[in-house]
Amino acid sequence: MLGPEDVRRHAEMLGNRAKKNHRVLAKKMEAKAVGAYRLYDRDIPEVRAVVDWYEGHLVVGEYAREQTAVVPGYLDALGDGVAKAFNVARDRVHSRDRWARMKTEGDGARVEVREHGMLFEVSLDDDDTGLATDLRELRQRVRAEASGKRMLALYGGTGTFTVAAALGGAASSDTVDLSGKALTRARQNLVRNGVDRAEHRTVRADVRRFVAESRNKRRAWDLAVIDAPSYVAATPSGDGDEMDLARDHRALLDEALRVMAPGAVLYFAAHHQRLVPALDGLHVRACEEITAETVPEDFRNKTVHRCWRLLV
Repeated sequence: MLGPEDVRRHAEMLGNRAKKNHRVLAKKMEAKAVGAYRLYDRDIPEVRAVVDWYEGHLVVGEYAREQTAVVPGYLDALGDGVAKAFNVARDRVHSRDRWARMKTEGDGARVEVREHGMLFEVSLDDDDTGLATDLRELRQRVRAEASGKRMLALYGGTGTFTVAAALGGAASSDTVDLSGKALTRARQNLVRNGVDRAEHRTVRADVRRFVAESRNKRRAWDLAVIDAPSYVAATPSGDGDEMDLARDHRALLDEALRVMAPGAVLYFAAHHQRLVPALDGLHVRACEEITAETVPEDFRNKTVHRCWRLLV
């Protein structure tokens, strides 16, 4: 078991390394008007933590492990070390266990962050902030390709891809998610960016049911993003089905491709670390993995996600 001196040393090492990385990244990110980025991700093997920067706030998370699970206050101590290194008030450092998946009710600190001219609200004390910072480059791709397109965001969450598409000149969009709270935040993000228009629709629905119904109605889209969670439980009310990405991603892609117009582009992003992609034989003209182009420079972990571009 780690003793008090070990905990103090871990906290000091984490704070110092995060501060050093911030000195390298801050000017680069400010030049791009990017206010949310990663400062530390297991850089030091014995300190298995992450530190993210959000417009002057810091979020510290730890990868769960037995050595620290039995140490009272270990994560808080890491937060203390980061606050000291950055010389910021302790309430600007937010601690959470990234892998315990303890859902909160969204009552934590909310901060508006910049990203290449876009504005997004993040919730710093929830297990999901509402902004996947590792998908920043993919949002830029979607924005660049969206002009005049009908855009579909499946598992669209807080609407970050929808905002990117709308600002890129998308003719219309449909953001589909089963979470009403996430879709409320999506509409707020559209408002925040001046693109809250009727042609940008938010749809509370089970994704696969929505796709099946859209196919029956002969609806089609020109650009799509699937940013699915690793697992979605079936809802007690019966309005949402279970989805296991490792098991169901091929069926999900097959179904989504059936509602894409000829020449459409579909992006598939996955954070499931043990996903074995089953993409052979898809009814597409081209399927290219573009992960090396979509993981941002501030992410030391180059497998934080995987991403494919499918041309219909």
